[in-house]
Amino acid sequence: MTPSVTSPPTPATNEALTMIDILGVIFEACLALNFSVEWHNDVRQKMALGAVCRCWKFTLESLPALWSHIILVPRMPQYYIDKVFRLAKQAPKRLRIDLDLDSELDTMFLSSIAALLVAKAETVTHISVQYISYSAWNTFVDHLSAASPQPRFLSLRSFYATSSPRPQSQLGDAVPHSFPDLATNLQDLYLDGLPPSSFVVGPNLISLSLTNLYLAEDDTASFTFTTTLLDSLRQTPHLETLFIDVDESFTNQPVPHKPVVLPCLHTLSFLCNMPFPHHCGFLLSLVHLPKLHSLSLHLASVHNTNSFISVNGTHLSTIAVLRLIGDISVYIELADGPAKLLSSLTGSRLRHLDFLDVDGLFTYDKAHNVFVQTQFLEILRHTLSLPNVRLVAIPPLFSPPRPASHASLIRSLLEPLPVHGEPKRIFESHALCLGMRGKHSNCGRMWSWDYCGLSWEPTASHYRPALLPIFYLSTLS
Repeated sequence: MTPSVTSPPTPATNEALTMIDILGVIFEACLALNFSVEWHNDVRQKMALGAVCRCWKFTLESLPALWSHIILVPRMPQYYIDKVFRLAKQAPKRLRIDLDLDSELDTMFLSSIAALLVAKAETVTHISVQYISYSAWNTFVDHLSAASPQPRFLSLRSFYATSSPRPQSQLGDAVPHSFPDLATNLQDLYLDGLPPSSFVVGPNLISLSLTNLYLAEDDTASFTFTTTLLDSLRQTPHLETLFIDVDESFTNQPVPHKPVVLPCLHTLSFLCNMPFPHHCGFLLSLVHLPKLHSLSLHLASVHNTNSFISVNGTHLSTIAVLRLIGDISVYIELADGPAKLLSSLTGSRLRHLDFLDVDGLFTYDKAHNVFVQTQFLEILRHTLSLPNVRLVAIPPLFSPPRPASHASLIRSLLEPLPVHGEPKRIFESHALCLGMRGKHSNCGRMWSWDYCGLSWEPTASHYRPALLPIFYLSTLS
């Protein structure tokens, strides 16, 4: 007789337990393959598995790991929320919470969620919150702060807070509240549209991302943000990856500054979309990074690029890997003659240069009805001539103006270069699929020039020098 859902295992069910173990692996793979961010679909998938037979239902409801990815949204039935948490038991939990609050009932939903988080906080390892406005975010934070006793997220390793896809101006005028300082063991923190707070502080933090922060012509806001960030970074001695996407203020107000050293940070990304002249990069110049290895840079004008270089020369002199993002004209010298990269961007230690995320490479030639990249070829030739640069990652060169042959184009770039020691290499993304961008597995091409001559081999198109986690890369697109 097939055991019922509530029947405890007995020696007579040993054979069934073996089958349950196998079914559990299959169910886990099935649910992961069809993972949905919509709670309705998540419920339907589990109900479909449990409806096959009593044994399948018993298996589904007896394995807490199958219920450990929990989606929480307003207006979902309370009985289902209670069921999911009951079946998940003490399994490590990953929570995704949507703060789309339109009514008083939605606010009551947050009250029940806060109560559950108090009870289950010590088993939560990952939290992802998407908020629709600062008001919704503040309501969520206030409910947690008012909980008694306060939840202690001792197992929390990752916290992501993102705003729904909309202009920053539509988030509202409310001042976002700080998340309670409840996660001392946090390792990964991503704050979208939210300033740093005490929640950032933690000796175990490894990666920190602050995106979509705008500091207008408000000296007070700029001063507060800068001092808060510096104070927070001072408490993160093990930080390895830092991602800052912030439009800095127009002014350069002096900041009371004690030395801030991040001894373990090796990967840095700095994005500033403000096109107006300002002291770009001033914020980073206040932090000492003795082990900085990789830098991603997205700036909005040549003036601001020069400003960044002038105050961050020490950082640029230590990097071995550089990714340039945005319009290529922002990073080249405005002078007559062949186009060249700004010399201060290419320090003596630079070995890998990534152009995969730059724009403005191609111009349209009406006479020949093709896209050409004469200026970019000049930049590429200049880059390859730098003695220490060994690898350059570029978009596909599928329509060169001259020479007509693809191989002869690459040869014209590489053959004039002297080869001493390691070969020169060009990684050409999507070279084997005529430049069609997408998730392709084998359409990249690696050109190599050494003492044996020119050669190429196919390689994965998703190749990138080690700069940023994949999650961060996706935020740039």
